[in-house]
Parts: sequence; C-alpha cells; structure tokens
Amino acid sequence: VMFARYKRIGIVIPVLITMISEIIIILGFAALIQWNLDLVSIAGIIAAVGTGVDAQIVIVDETIRKESRELKWKAKLKNAFFIIFSAYAVTTVAMIPLWYAGAGLVRGLGFTTIVGITAGVFITRPAFGSIIEKILQE
Repeated sequence: VMFARYKRIGIVIPVLITMISEIIIILGFAALIQWNLDLVSIAGIIAAVGTGVDAQIVIVDETIRKESRELKWKAKLKNAFFIIFSAYAVTTVAMIPLWYAGAGLVRGLGFTTIVGITAGVFITRPAFGSIIEKILQE
C-alpha cells in the first residue's frame, strides 16, 4: 500500500526494516524480563507496530509535503515528531489503566503496547527519520 502511495521502493524498504526491528526490540525486551507472551500480548505487539507504521507515514508525509519546501529538514522532522509524541502520549495514557487495573489477559495488552510504542518513539522513529532524511534530500 505504501508503494502505491509513494511510488518509491526507497521509502518502503526502510519502513519494512524499521517494522521488523521494532518487533525484534519488543520480543527482546520481553525475553529480557522473562515476560510470557500470550495471544493478547501478541495483539499488543501488532498494535504497537501498527502505530509505528502510522508514525513513519507521518514522517514521510511531513518531509515531502509541498507547502513546506521552504522549511529545513530539522523543522520538517520537528513537525512530524510533535504529531508522533502527541499520539504516543494519548496511547500510553489509554494503556496505563489496562496495565495496572486490568486483570489477566488485558494486562499483557497494555504492557506490550506501552513497551512497543515507547521503543518505537525513542529508538526506531529517530532512526527512521534519519534514514528518510538521507533518502529524500533534495
């Protein structure tokens, strides 16, 4: 779908690599703390990866937006990261009650989603922003 939208494989491949990296980071963290993944936890991973791809689309759209040609790369990425941090805050606030007050399976959804979006926002999004900056430089 992203290839149909942007018509550049150079944008799609970094998205796929970042998505796979995010899954590896989440699974590595779960293994580190010996978290047993169940079906709902896997749904949390899928939700976190979906949020990550959405953030990557925001980064690409903000950097190639025609109205912002006069803006520098740093300003474009700053605009994109403001949107991403806002979405991160809303999702985290929504998942905290599931993690703390949730019982049984719902707790795993909250935990893995929070871990996934946190890793995405602080590790994979800045890396993706740097990659896209290099790919799309004019």
